[in-house]
Amino acid sequence: MQLIEVKNLDYSFGEKCVLKDISCQIYKGETWSIIGKNGAGKSTLIKCLAGLLPFNKGSIHIQGLDGKTLRPKDRAKIIAYVPQANARNFAPYTVFDFVMLGRFPYQGLMAFPSDHDVKIVNNAMDLTDTKELAFRLMPTLSGGELQRVFLAGAVAQQTPVLLLDEPSTFLDPLHQELIRKTLQRIHDEFGTVLLTITHDINAALSNFTNVLAIADKTVLFAGTTSEFRKQGPHILEKVFSLKFSEEKFDNGTKPFLIPQEIPS
Repeated sequence: MQLIEVKNLDYSFGEKCVLKDISCQIYKGETWSIIGKNGAGKSTLIKCLAGLLPFNKGSIHIQGLDGKTLRPKDRAKIIAYVPQANARNFAPYTVFDFVMLGRFPYQGLMAFPSDHDVKIVNNAMDLTDTKELAFRLMPTLSGGELQRVFLAGAVAQQTPVLLLDEPSTFLDPLHQELIRKTLQRIHDEFGTVLLTITHDINAALSNFTNVLAIADKTVLFAGTTSEFRKQGPHILEKVFSLKFSEEKFDNGTKPFLIPQEIPS
């Protein structure tokens, strides 16, 4: 089942072209890593998908519906967006109240949370290991705690698609692993399609079923991770303008790619 179709999408900021002729198709059951150099347009693309940026040309269809005419509340029942958890000025919400905001698309104006909403929020916090943070205020959380709370809010939104903008950036290795396991649980529990921007090439090739590589403002590759691997380090050189070498673990499994020196 096709969930998202992007066709010939262009985005410009003023006179600066950021994305050009972007096309891809996202299907149920898939998990996508989005890779590319800084400034390649990765964050811009997922913000277009989330309805946060108006693209200039092309189309986005979400479950067959035109993304340009889709009402925000209807889009919020299909797609959840998780930004980077860097320094932000938060209102003094408790974590529980913040996660409850994920139920907004299903509530009427000035509606109070139902027992069903409370149950979903509690389940979302259990899934993301944030239950112990329920009565903490958002401004008191660390980066790793914030990222898991953002994920809890997205889980409470109950969407079939989850967009993530570098969810492990600025996090230490422990919290990176916690985020990875949380995303895996979300996918396993609900079948949520994940589109995740990452700069960790080995994580992209190990943890996702599909790769979307952006270079020179357009799609260089969109397909399965196995097909991407077949092209070896050469495709990564095209994406990052940097040579890569392919190595293997001692047991001969899971090749990983190591960047080499920048060409002089």
